[in-house]
Amino acid sequence: MDAETDSVYEERCGSQLGDEQHEDIADVELDELRRVRRALLKMNQGMENVQRQIKYFNSNVSQTTQLLDIWVRVLSQTMHNQGYLQSPEWHGGQTDIAQLEGLVQRDIQREEEAERKRRAAEMEREEREKEARERREREHRRAEQEAEARTTQVRPRGAGRRPPPGPAARGRGAPTRRGTQRGSLIPPATNSRIRPPR
Repeated sequence: MDAETDSVYEERCGSQLGDEQHEDIADVELDELRRVRRALLKMNQGMENVQRQIKYFNSNVSQTTQLLDIWVRVLSQTMHNQGYLQSPEWHGGQTDIAQLEGLVQRDIQREEEAERKRRAAEMEREEREKEARERREREHRRAEQEAEARTTQVRPRGAGRRPPPGPAARGRGAPTRRGTQRGSLIPPATNSRIRPPR
């Protein structure tokens, strides 16, 4: 009994010692994980700081680029003005204004000339259309007249003559050729008492 009791006691003690060792190991690993987490958090914060600094640097670069562009334009305008001032052909602002007015007037004259040409071309086109329309009308009338003349020539000979008047048209008292001949055969008047009808 004593041996069995001792073995059970040793097993219980060993199991207790094993549990304590496992807990110690788990605590050590937890501490290590916490240290790694803190390190990762610091790295994340450092990266965020670097990102903010990069944005600030990018903004500074953009502003510097804008300032350089402005400086380049100012320098270019300065060189342009210097070239005008040193040019012997430049006679002041009034001359430039007069030249600009001359250019504007020339452009206006060109536009007016182009408008006149356009109107002249349109009038010429309308005149040609009018002449062509009149020519077509004349040809149409000539064709109608020729067709009417051909129709008149083709008409039969007796179609246009009037029929000779009949007895009713001559009337009762109208002299006939026969009666005239009879009257012409009447002998001249003699000593006879019977006189010819007048």
